[in-house]
Amino acid sequence: MSAPMRYEYLISRSGDIVFSLAVGTMAYFLNERDNPRAQNGKTLLELVSRAKEKKIREREARRAV
Repeated sequence: MSAPMRYEYLISRSGDIVFSLAVGTMAYFLNERDNPRAQNGKTLLELVSRAKEKKIREREARRAV
Protein backbone atom coordinates (compact mmCIF):
# COMPACT_ATOMS: atom_id res chain seq x y z
CA MET A 1 0.00 0.00 0.00
CA SER A 2 1.34 3.45 -0.88
CA ALA A 3 1.72 6.30 1.56
CA PRO A 4 -1.10 8.87 1.63
CA MET A 5 -0.55 11.99 -0.47
CA ARG A 6 0.47 15.11 1.35
CA TYR A 7 -0.88 18.36 -0.07
CA GLU A 8 1.19 21.47 0.48
CA TYR A 9 -1.53 23.93 -0.47
CA LEU A 10 -5.23 24.06 0.24
CA ILE A 11 -6.20 25.79 -3.03
CA SER A 12 -3.00 26.82 -4.76
CA ARG A 13 0.13 28.72 -3.95
CA SER A 14 -1.38 32.17 -4.52
CA GLY A 15 -4.99 31.10 -3.93
CA ASP A 16 -4.28 30.31 -0.28
CA ILE A 17 -3.01 33.82 0.32
CA VAL A 18 -5.96 35.46 -1.42
CA PHE A 19 -8.41 33.17 0.39
CA SER A 20 -6.89 33.88 3.81
CA LEU A 21 -6.90 37.65 3.25
CA ALA A 22 -10.50 37.56 2.09
CA VAL A 23 -11.66 35.47 5.05
CA GLY A 24 -9.70 37.60 7.53
CA THR A 25 -11.07 40.83 6.11
CA MET A 26 -14.64 39.56 6.13
CA ALA A 27 -14.26 38.34 9.73
CA TYR A 28 -12.89 41.71 10.80
CA PHE A 29 -15.75 43.63 9.20
CA LEU A 30 -18.32 41.28 10.72
CA ASN A 31 -16.73 41.81 14.13
CA GLU A 32 -16.60 45.55 13.55
CA ARG A 33 -20.29 45.63 12.71
CA ASP A 34 -21.22 43.97 16.00
CA ASN A 35 -18.65 45.71 18.19
CA PRO A 36 -20.05 48.82 19.95
CA ARG A 37 -16.58 50.35 20.32
CA ALA A 38 -16.13 50.39 16.54
CA GLN A 39 -19.35 52.34 16.15
CA ASN A 40 -17.86 55.30 18.04
CA GLY A 41 -15.45 56.49 15.36
CA LYS A 42 -12.96 53.67 15.62
CA THR A 43 -13.69 51.67 12.50
CA LEU A 44 -10.84 50.31 10.42
CA LEU A 45 -11.44 52.73 7.57
CA GLU A 46 -11.41 55.73 9.90
CA LEU A 47 -8.24 54.57 11.64
CA VAL A 48 -6.49 54.01 8.32
CA SER A 49 -7.58 57.40 6.97
CA ARG A 50 -6.34 59.14 10.14
CA ALA A 51 -2.99 57.37 9.90
CA LYS A 52 -2.69 58.37 6.24
CA GLU A 53 -3.49 62.01 7.03
CA LYS A 54 -0.92 61.98 9.85
CA LYS A 55 1.79 60.67 7.52
CA ILE A 56 0.93 63.32 4.94
CA ARG A 57 1.15 66.09 7.57
CA GLU A 58 4.52 64.76 8.81
CA ARG A 59 5.86 64.59 5.25
CA GLU A 60 4.72 68.15 4.54
CA ALA A 61 6.30 69.37 7.79
CA ARG A 62 9.64 67.78 6.83
CA ARG A 63 9.51 69.43 3.40
CA ALA A 64 8.78 72.86 4.93
CA VAL A 65 11.90 72.72 7.12
